[in-house]
Amino acid sequence: MPGLEVAAITLGAAVVRAAFGVWFGDAKLVSEVGGSAIDLAAQKLTSERERRRLQRVRDETADLVADRVQPLVEREFGDLPEHERRAAVDAVRDTFEAATLTEDDLFKQDLDAGYLDRYLRSQDPDRTARAGLGDGGVRLYDLVLRECSAYTIEVARTLPGAGIAGLAELLRRDRQIIDDVAEVLARLPERRGVEDFERDYRQLVANRLDRVEFFGATLSESSRRYPLSVAYLSLTAREAVEGAAPVERVLARSDRIFVRGQAGIGKTTLLHWIAVRAARDADGGAVPFFLPLRRYATATLPAPEDFLNEVGRHIAEEMPPGWVQRQLRTRGGAIVLVDGVDELAEERRDEVRRWLRDLIDAFPHARYVVTSRPAAAPHDWLDNDGFLPAELEPMTPAQVRIFVGRWHEAMRSGCRTEPDRDEVTEQERRLLAALDQHRHLRQLAGYPLLCALLCALHRDRRGQLPGNRMELYEVALHMLLERRDRERRIDARPALGRTEQTLLLCDLAYWLIRNGWSDAARADAVGRIAAKLRAMPQVTAAPDQVYRVLLERSGLLREQVAERVDFVHRSFQEYLAAKQAVDEGDFGVLTAHAHLPAWHEVVVMAAGHASASARDTLLYGLLDRGAADTDRTHRDLLRLIALACLETSPERGPELEAAIRKATVNLLPPRTEAAAMALGRAGPFALDLLIAAPVPPNEYARVLTVKAAAATADPAALPLLARLGGDSRLAVVDALTQAWPRFDPDDYARIVLRDSPLRAGELVVDDRGLLPTLRHLRRLRYLTVSSLDLEPVDLGFVRDLTSLRHLSVSNCADAGPLASCALDSLRVTSASRTLDLAPIARMPQLTQLDVRGEVSNGQLLAELDLSILGMEAGPFYRTGTLEWPRLRRLSLYRAGDMAPLAQVRLPRLTRLDLTVEGMGTTLELPVAPALEHLCVHFGEPPDLSALAGTEVPMIELHHHGRDPLDLGPLAGVAGVIVNVYRRQARVLGENDLGEGSTVRSAWDDSPTTR
Repeated sequence: MPGLEVAAITLGAAVVRAAFGVWFGDAKLVSEVGGSAIDLAAQKLTSERERRRLQRVRDETADLVADRVQPLVEREFGDLPEHERRAAVDAVRDTFEAATLTEDDLFKQDLDAGYLDRYLRSQDPDRTARAGLGDGGVRLYDLVLRECSAYTIEVARTLPGAGIAGLAELLRRDRQIIDDVAEVLARLPERRGVEDFERDYRQLVANRLDRVEFFGATLSESSRRYPLSVAYLSLTAREAVEGAAPVERVLARSDRIFVRGQAGIGKTTLLHWIAVRAARDADGGAVPFFLPLRRYATATLPAPEDFLNEVGRHIAEEMPPGWVQRQLRTRGGAIVLVDGVDELAEERRDEVRRWLRDLIDAFPHARYVVTSRPAAAPHDWLDNDGFLPAELEPMTPAQVRIFVGRWHEAMRSGCRTEPDRDEVTEQERRLLAALDQHRHLRQLAGYPLLCALLCALHRDRRGQLPGNRMELYEVALHMLLERRDRERRIDARPALGRTEQTLLLCDLAYWLIRNGWSDAARADAVGRIAAKLRAMPQVTAAPDQVYRVLLERSGLLREQVAERVDFVHRSFQEYLAAKQAVDEGDFGVLTAHAHLPAWHEVVVMAAGHASASARDTLLYGLLDRGAADTDRTHRDLLRLIALACLETSPERGPELEAAIRKATVNLLPPRTEAAAMALGRAGPFALDLLIAAPVPPNEYARVLTVKAAAATADPAALPLLARLGGDSRLAVVDALTQAWPRFDPDDYARIVLRDSPLRAGELVVDDRGLLPTLRHLRRLRYLTVSSLDLEPVDLGFVRDLTSLRHLSVSNCADAGPLASCALDSLRVTSASRTLDLAPIARMPQLTQLDVRGEVSNGQLLAELDLSILGMEAGPFYRTGTLEWPRLRRLSLYRAGDMAPLAQVRLPRLTRLDLTVEGMGTTLELPVAPALEHLCVHFGEPPDLSALAGTEVPMIELHHHGRDPLDLGPLAGVAGVIVNVYRRQARVLGENDLGEGSTVRSAWDDSPTTR
């Protein structure tokens, strides 16, 4: 083995021992890193197999390091003598083994390779002299030591957990962890010499910003901090020209983007994600500079040489002169991420704009992304500087589910044992179920900050959210109004405490609700605040200043329309308005307005805010008004609201609860059509009650539950309907499919009908908008598509229907998508133009085909193993096929000339169906010795004489016209069945038919039978 290879392997082992020591977190282990770290770890294991597994991880990781070191040395110092290269690599190994990694900074979150490099040198300052290295060897030593410091950090960060539990996790997932180490090392860009500052900076940015830190709530450490790269979810952004799109697509539309979004929408997280992705893309990726403006609340805005103050302070001293400026001047070489215009005082925002303008003037080729809350800067705030404004939008329900999944995946990535991971998975399942069941949770979860709060509270409470939504709102408001800004060290002026903010916001919320307004003019809102402040002498600021703080910092108010203010979250407005109503003793007002949609939740949460006696007054008032109301709609609605109040009421007397239960016994679940409609009209709060009610076993009650949920047309009803989706009773299946058009078709198919048995696997669709969603229906076997318009049906959707076996579709212009589809049966009507049958001839499993209209390439059908075929007579004759050896049933439509049929040989045919055109058409039969059943449809009677001598056991004649039908040619023929569908049509010779013959008329209930 060459000497350099041996040196690289032994160095790799030393690097891994150092990384294990930092990771393991044992003071003795760390201090004895030189040669004994792995051994000390191994002593803590209980079996030889575990020790061997640990050794394998160590050895394979050391090989990964060696595989990086050796090519680096050969590439950068190929002209250095072999013995000098080996001596330099050995010297690096000796430095690692001589170090005692006990400095506290080594265990801080912002550990970086530059710091470790300097620390190792301080522990072994004269190593290069003692190793006798020349100038070239010293440069090589410097390069490899810096590189291996980076490897140490990456390996330590990749290993799971810490301590004994981390060891157990490492042994359980040894192969995966080795693969993860290989991936992170491969992701490191190649070092371009010893002084590759960009490489060190990129690594530091990627490691520092690849985590989410939660502010404003009391949470466990694991719930407060977790990996961004695992948990990140792409949000939707809207800009004026192109509309809504994933934010990454919007970012690609311009080199200057101004991103606005409400509090908690994910602006800072977005900038972290941009920075991490850019830092890890060394092949053409811009160098990211993350600049949180809150760090400059009382300081001068940073010049380019100060851009590393936030990320990179440990290596800033090593930065080459002018390095930041060089990146900024290179086209696409840098991206400046400016976070939080709103987090600086209002009087400094023009200064921020001038600072940005100066940066752009000096460095026009750099990319810029700036964020702010909307209240602090209008959408056109940076228009003159060439910025494209974009607005981040709340998450959709589907995005919320993805967010919850990724948040819990981030938690699983930090778990040390399989039971711990299983517990997180169960918590995820329970939280998703809770979101399905409770509207107030869904309303909060649309904002990433509040969704993360729900996830963290649910996890820290071992899979339980606060039992009462009032407590949840209190925690969230505490975070928004006080703790989040305080923990992020944002100093708003004028300073308002949580109590003062709550008093003012409660007054605004109730004022809007009481007046029936969704928003108000800014001047009116400021006037309302001024009136409230007269009773709050502790607040000395002017009303407009107080309004500005509430608008910019509370996260609850916004000016979505210029000069008009409303609440960002309707649920918080209702909570605050209810508190104000209770404080003012407005229980009569609450009862009188309870039937109005805007007051439903206010009343429900007022029950939570009220004292026990006041709550009784409110709830008995609702029941009394309901009993006295002559409007049944109001009566049922008021009783449902009283029932909803039980969820927010921390205490209530048994007599009151019994009265409410008795009043609503027939409403949940609904037992009558009227009850179902009452639930549907009651609005979202009643849907929550319906979701919480047990699923009725009775078929009719289930149908009514479906109708009630469908009447709301609320996407939140989908999980409830999904609980009924597996019911095979036809009335329930029909109710579910009839409700489909009231919801988003794709969501409904995916959530509700995914596992529906349908009608024994059969479905009829007459809305082409539903066709792309059918891919979700796993039990769909038989599909009929009825086209209600003149447009041909595009069959592209069929490729995704892997379980489909039988398809019937009208108005088809192109059978191309059917090629190679695994259908057993196909019925298709061509559109106005000729239908090419070549794709159908390539359907390997097709055994039954019925095609109407003009076709081409019909001759190819002979290649199929068809047992049943239906075609128009002309196209059938033009196939030129005179023998169909496998056909058992043939149907010919629009048959005028029957002579060609007599030339066709059908040795296995048992049934022949003919639709004959033309008065007096002579019936001709094919050569079909096994024929048992002949069925003839006609509007004008054909010549039946050819059937006089037939030996077919059963003959059916279906007369759809008005002309007389003469059965004389069939005199004496047994087993003839004749059906006449027009009253005017006379039948002649029916009494001469043979034994077992029957003549039926659609207008006569007494058939003639021989």
